[in-house]
Amino acid sequence: MSKDEKSNPVEAGKGLDIGTAFIYCAQKRGSQVAFRTQRNAFFDIEYSEFTRGILEKSNVKYVQSKDKLYVVGDDAIKFANVFAKNTRRPMKNGVLSPEEPEALPIVEMIIKSVLGSPSKKDELCYYSIPGMPVDANFDTIYHENIIKGFLEKWGYRSKPINEGLTIVFSELVEDNFTGMGISFGGGMANVCLAIMATPVFSFSVARAGDWIDEQVARVTNEPVSKITTFKETSLNLKKPESQMTRIEQALSIYYNHLIQYVLDEIKKEITNSPRIPQLEKPIPIVISGGTASPPGFLERFKGILERTDFPVEVREARLAPHPLYTTAKGALIAAIADREGQGS
Repeated sequence: MSKDEKSNPVEAGKGLDIGTAFIYCAQKRGSQVAFRTQRNAFFDIEYSEFTRGILEKSNVKYVQSKDKLYVVGDDAIKFANVFAKNTRRPMKNGVLSPEEPEALPIVEMIIKSVLGSPSKKDELCYYSIPGMPVDANFDTIYHENIIKGFLEKWGYRSKPINEGLTIVFSELVEDNFTGMGISFGGGMANVCLAIMATPVFSFSVARAGDWIDEQVARVTNEPVSKITTFKETSLNLKKPESQMTRIEQALSIYYNHLIQYVLDEIKKEITNSPRIPQLEKPIPIVISGGTASPPGFLERFKGILERTDFPVEVREARLAPHPLYTTAKGALIAAIADREGQGS
């Protein structure tokens, strides 16, 4: 055991964010929260013993199936950019992709590489699941139970948690866990309004970062993987439109559309739901997720919110301090609270 491990022992309990684009794990180590991450993607190449040997020598994670080698995780997008092709995803719109026959072994390998083995028997792991989509014809039942099966096979005691609710758990402790969490992920945007940690409503929309990338790739005639890489590494939504490139202009347009689309769906839910209680005071909105990470996103969101006839009073809209890690952190907080509530 290293000196760091002795001074910062690992506490039982993990939070797992199973996103369409990335998978994150959060675990308490001493007084700090440690995170591990891996890209949720793969890239297929023709099988040969020579190629397999090179991958192993280079410590590249892969899955072998018949005449193909599937490079997984962060290395997948590197291969895709080298060959000017697109990565493939084992998940789509926040759940396991029915279009990818290799999805199960690949997502299992990626989750296992991030999660690791339990630190004790029946270690509790809360894992994120999307809300029911309001604009797509599928449910989350199959996805939820497949992930549960993976975790229990590895020796975990698992519990699902709504992704929007994890934002509330992570960031609204000072507000008595009352307010709205919005997670702008890769495959979906998830929304949850909670009062004292109890969800009033939660849902998802099947438009998020992947949808932006696909639309921009279509109108610019560029590979999706190139758009994804640029968005994640270089996009600045504060940049004046007159100075933007064609790709940046397209990204700017579709970001505006996504934000307005999500706010309109929230309006519909609040307006049409008979379950909305009378709110005593204006609520905070906390935003998270990789799609919300580019500089200028929060300013865009606030500007569009101000121009929207929103049906509840909003005290503030703010970005989570670490938007990529918020869901995993919220799931970890739920696991710790559960464990303490059980006295174990």
